[in-house]
Amino acid sequence: MRAAILFGPEDLRVQRVPDPEGEVIVTVEAATTCGTDVKMWRHGHRALGPYPCPFGHETAGLRIDTGERVLVSDSVACESCPQCRSGRPQICRDLSWVLGGFAERIAAPAGALHPIPDGLPAAAAAMAEPLAAAVHAVARGTACADPAILGGGPMGLMIASLLTAQGRSVTLADPHPERRRQAEQIGARGVTELAAHELVFEAVGRPEAWRAAIGAARPGGVVVLVGGCPLGAEVQLPTGAVHYDELELRGAFHHSRAEVDAALSALAAGHVDWRPLAGDTIALEELPRALASGAGGRARKWVVDPRL
Repeated sequence: MRAAILFGPEDLRVQRVPDPEGEVIVTVEAATTCGTDVKMWRHGHRALGPYPCPFGHETAGLRIDTGERVLVSDSVACESCPQCRSGRPQICRDLSWVLGGFAERIAAPAGALHPIPDGLPAAAAAMAEPLAAAVHAVARGTACADPAILGGGPMGLMIASLLTAQGRSVTLADPHPERRRQAEQIGARGVTELAAHELVFEAVGRPEAWRAAIGAARPGGVVVLVGGCPLGAEVQLPTGAVHYDELELRGAFHHSRAEVDAALSALAAGHVDWRPLAGDTIALEELPRALASGAGGRARKWVVDPRL
């Protein structure tokens, strides 16, 4: 079968490889890209195995054994570490990663599979994986009526969609006018810079964005850090403001199985419109070019169809 294999930083090759072996084999219908894929491609990631390694983690397709349409979650929690036992599988200490969605087929444990609601396209179902992370990020916030989001990429827009669906007045800051317009189309207010807010979500994943999010929080406010910085990045935070203003910093990493199911339900019910985030549908061979295309302009997620 054909698969995109990552051999090193910015060295992604589509090759013929042996069919996967594992508990359940899924024929991939759609695998969407995200900012984490770009970081993995450029810098590596702790979730990746040793090079060369399979690549892609937002995956939807058909079980070969039953024909059922499924989302392949990118991880399975161990359910036995202290974090899992305390009800926080998002930070499981023995998480099993399930990568390899940019391929014609993928092997996955049954615990990583989620039924796709009837009528939901494969590309939309694949987006339930990052949307689940947005569901978790919103849960890590507070009930603030007018939250702010720094970053209008797919994750920032997903968070904005969930918050506006709750009836909150949302402000989203991004330097790109196309992304501000996308925010306004889902009912948020698009701005270039944030004023002071009680609750700020950081959805960029760069050290300077973490600092900017802290700077945009009111004294006594909460900052939810959603975007993960690249491995090895040096982050110098304004700890004086954190101390004297009693700011509360909260990390938001990954998702639980229940949050994946909640994301699928939100997409199926139309509470989050996935279509504005869908970029062009491309073949596996076009993936390296797509990852290298940059992050400017409209926020989009390339839809990879390995059958092309």
